[in-house]
Amino acid sequence: MSKRDDPGSPAQDALPAGMTDSGAAYPVVFVDTGDADLQRVEGDALDHINTALADAMQTAYPEACGATALLKVHVGEPRGTTHMRPGFARAASAFVSHTPRARIVAGDSTVAYTGERGHRQNPLGNAGAYLSLAERKGWWPDGPAGMPFVVLDRPSTSVPKVFEFEEEAVRLELGGIERYHDFYLAGGFAVADSIINYAHLTCHGLAGFAGCVKSIAMGCSSLRGKLRMHQSLLPSFDESRCTSCGICVRNCPVQALSIPNDGKPPKVVPGVCIGCGECVAVCNNEAVVLRDEEITDWQRGRNSLPVRMADYTVGMMSGRWERALHVLHLYSITPQCDCVNARQRPLVPHDFGFLVGRNPFAVDTVAANLLREHIAAKDTWAIRSADETAEYVQTRYDIHCRPPLLRQPVS
Repeated sequence: MSKRDDPGSPAQDALPAGMTDSGAAYPVVFVDTGDADLQRVEGDALDHINTALADAMQTAYPEACGATALLKVHVGEPRGTTHMRPGFARAASAFVSHTPRARIVAGDSTVAYTGERGHRQNPLGNAGAYLSLAERKGWWPDGPAGMPFVVLDRPSTSVPKVFEFEEEAVRLELGGIERYHDFYLAGGFAVADSIINYAHLTCHGLAGFAGCVKSIAMGCSSLRGKLRMHQSLLPSFDESRCTSCGICVRNCPVQALSIPNDGKPPKVVPGVCIGCGECVAVCNNEAVVLRDEEITDWQRGRNSLPVRMADYTVGMMSGRWERALHVLHLYSITPQCDCVNARQRPLVPHDFGFLVGRNPFAVDTVAANLLREHIAAKDTWAIRSADETAEYVQTRYDIHCRPPLLRQPVS
């Protein structure tokens, strides 16, 4: 792991005017796809949407890209069917093609929990499980994505002469960030000249609102960075719902749970638990929630996971704000994120399109406002987490989250 020198505080004076000045705020472009079913559209209609999306990207980011562009994506889990569609990667390729000799790859990092994307299932020298899943999902040069795929914290997946990196993680020291003074970036994210952050909007059992900010904070950090954001989150069991079936114990990646002999819910070992949320995801009875040792309820408060991700995003993006573009996919919006290895029913019966912008907090805020009118009251807690995050970064970092909105209908 390498260590980078402190480039200075990423507070107000280090942020671009488009992030902090309401009069010069980066716009967000809404690519409105009308009544199109974005998981199923094919042929000329798909090409037409990709062209419109590439045009929106050019509007939001008119400058040239760097020589090596990273398309940050999420491939989904084996049994998931509502994740990001690789066919829309063609828009990113078209956008990058405006820069002569620029190269692009898709990528994502390993996760703390178990499965084909898991950290343990993909050791440093062999990320075959992850690459196989990505290929099955269409993320490979001869598939719908039309570009190589790399695992951002697995240097063995580098593509020679296209996208090369040598380190699993890069430690970045910074001042001026709440809670953190160092940040652990996935090696592939750290070396990218340009970042196109493709995020798929969902709700999330821990983060509330999963959009562009989560895609950077969790998706582009190394394992150590992920664990630092999750620290102090511990599972709590509802005795009225828990059946002591043991599924959470069997799926815990660090063996931090055990079932007592008295038939009570599982016990947690605080010093071993990494707060990854695997137990929440696999429970069939909704008997598990994660609570913060410091604030009791992880969904609210100054130390909540959404706020931690906001801090981590500000740190990770230091020196990268003007080299990044964020594209939020607004289709198949589900109650849980794409890390859930199961079929999910969307919260909203129709798709919206895409939001494109250079300020990830602003893009997420626009998405929350759009979604607010279309979801049931029981799901508004996710919207609330987005609102609280926007208020926090406005107060703490002077980041403006009310951008001008440019609507671009796709006929």
